[in-house]
Amino acid sequence: MHLPPAASVVALLMLAPAALSARQASPNACSAGTALVLSGGGAKGMAHVGVLAALDEAGIRPNLVVGSSVGAVIGALYASGHSAREIDSIVRILPLARAFRTVVPRGSAAWGAVVPQLVFEEGPDGFAVQSVAVRVADVNALLNSALLRGNLIARGDFRRLPISLRVVATDMRDRSVVVLDSGDLAQAVRASIAIPLVFPPELVGTRTLADGGLSANIPAAIARREGAHRLLISDVTETPDDSLNLASPFVVADRLLNWLFRQPPETLTPDDLYLRSDVRGFSSLGFSPESIDSLIHVGRSAAEKVLSSWRCRPVAPDTARPPNVLPSWLSGVIDDPDDVDGTQLVRRVLALDEAATLDVPVLNERLGVLNDRHFFRELWLNPQGAGDSVYFKPEMRRLPRRIAGVAVAFDAELGGRAWGGVVDRRLPVLGVEAAAMLTIGKFRSDLSASARRPTILGQKAITPVLTVLVGGEDVRRFDADGVELRSDDIRELVMRGGIERHIGPTIRLTLGGEFRWWHENDLVTRVQRNRSAYGPRLVAEKLTSALDRVATVELAWTTDYILALGEARLGVTIGAVQWEQRVRVGVADRLPEHRTFALGGEDGFPGLHLGERRGDRELFTSLAASVPIVGPLRFRVTGAVGRTAFGEVAGAVETESARGFRGGGLFAADGWLAGVRAGFATETPLGPVRAEYGWNDDGRAVLLFRLGRWF
Repeated sequence: MHLPPAASVVALLMLAPAALSARQASPNACSAGTALVLSGGGAKGMAHVGVLAALDEAGIRPNLVVGSSVGAVIGALYASGHSAREIDSIVRILPLARAFRTVVPRGSAAWGAVVPQLVFEEGPDGFAVQSVAVRVADVNALLNSALLRGNLIARGDFRRLPISLRVVATDMRDRSVVVLDSGDLAQAVRASIAIPLVFPPELVGTRTLADGGLSANIPAAIARREGAHRLLISDVTETPDDSLNLASPFVVADRLLNWLFRQPPETLTPDDLYLRSDVRGFSSLGFSPESIDSLIHVGRSAAEKVLSSWRCRPVAPDTARPPNVLPSWLSGVIDDPDDVDGTQLVRRVLALDEAATLDVPVLNERLGVLNDRHFFRELWLNPQGAGDSVYFKPEMRRLPRRIAGVAVAFDAELGGRAWGGVVDRRLPVLGVEAAAMLTIGKFRSDLSASARRPTILGQKAITPVLTVLVGGEDVRRFDADGVELRSDDIRELVMRGGIERHIGPTIRLTLGGEFRWWHENDLVTRVQRNRSAYGPRLVAEKLTSALDRVATVELAWTTDYILALGEARLGVTIGAVQWEQRVRVGVADRLPEHRTFALGGEDGFPGLHLGERRGDRELFTSLAASVPIVGPLRFRVTGAVGRTAFGEVAGAVETESARGFRGGGLFAADGWLAGVRAGFATETPLGPVRAEYGWNDDGRAVLLFRLGRWF
């Protein structure tokens, strides 16, 4: 059975109630306490996991863990009671490579399928460009999930953990060392990994904190101040090579991080063990599965070589430490006086209106709902309590109230398009989220406004939505030979209302009704007329983390027409080859001209003009493969096959606007086209760029040139 990453992590977190207590002690013991010191180092910190595996196998267990930056992440998992094997599984399951990478700006669900190139967020000092270095809210959610067990055991005091823990961060005011031993465990670790220019600093109490590596990347001195008499130091920092490839921005960025976190060597005593993993050649920002696997092996090999010769090996701590057990009773939530509505939202989603037995998997699942719905930029539970009970005193930071986005795209046939959108997430009127969007283009322009109000029904998050759109479109027309004719001018008004429901982080369902009025030319007689329709509408969408749609199903049954349309694209990388398959299936009856299906949709069909071969039946599929040539430039080949047809009016359509279409059902034998496109593609700050030439078996050939994601 395949589990999604979040569910797999939850399952692993539940399998370690007493992992530490089963570890064997070494017979060669020293009486004083031992601290495990884990350095920072970005992705190279995965070598710490291999070090922990060697410690577990040797029966060595520290009394104290002190971690800085990525060392705080691994150290917090270890101190929470997880064995090295469990931590190994956790770091392989967590989507670290997706979390720590350049991302597409995330807008608002109100913006629909548009992926803006720039998003501006309102802050205390006005609007600023949204960071694309990392998805901060997603990383916060990963920490909340992975460290939930330890957070509940600690209940605000890291000394209560199975192994006492200290998390190192840096005060941004004066670059002084800050040692965190209390508070929310996930928030403390988040502060310790706040790498400048990648993460924003974290506000903990009244202090603004950044990555611990800025002040104490190897926090050995801190461990001694905390009472440790001997240290086991795992160092994953790198001594840079003399040579430097200045042509690579990634190499330069990695070198800058190394310089930023460099510090003078620590003074060691004869009882200390300094363990340095050979992480040369690994990037501080490389979290690929292959790198993680190699780094864990490197760390384990380095530890196994020196542990056997360590003259002073500790025994397990005495049994007087706090037991490695979770509280069993969840007594409630304390209101945040600065955000009572936010506290109520947390209480409703986590089902904490009344005291109840603590169920960690269910609690983790409900925390996932809060993250999936993007209610907060940060949510820290701050567990507190004593004995067998725990309560939450959540600290919340909302998403920016106002955001704005812009997008542009250009197509050699369709011309340029520009889009702008604004959102106010907390309009004073009824607390609704209001949005407005304007699109301007050569063939279509529209203005729309929407109102949304996220609501909790039981423990389920739903969103009532109301949208109004006015627009105009020039529908392109062609004769049978592909010669462009005069376009049809369409004007329309659309009003929609319904309920939106998210299922997990990627599925969005919208059920409601639609009223549509439009002015058009009749598809057969060419007579101008006004038409209107209303009826129920259902839309199901699969989204990426940037709210980009990868699959859509739309069903509409109105008083004038019926429509069913499904579209999906699937991408996979095998070796150096990137594959993408697209499928479109549409069946309708009495569609307005501007809603008829153009073969291939937005991307068109090889050898045809964009918008050609319209119908109220469509069956289309394509398969594209691209391989790297040099840098980001790729060679791309696409093969496609498909057909469109008119059903009810097929025999009557003999006007120049529709000549060349084939009648019949979806799978009729005639009217099929096959074609191929070949050309070059690359990614730019404005989005993908494609220059491809297409041919089909009807003897037609057309050039496709496009800059940006079309909308």
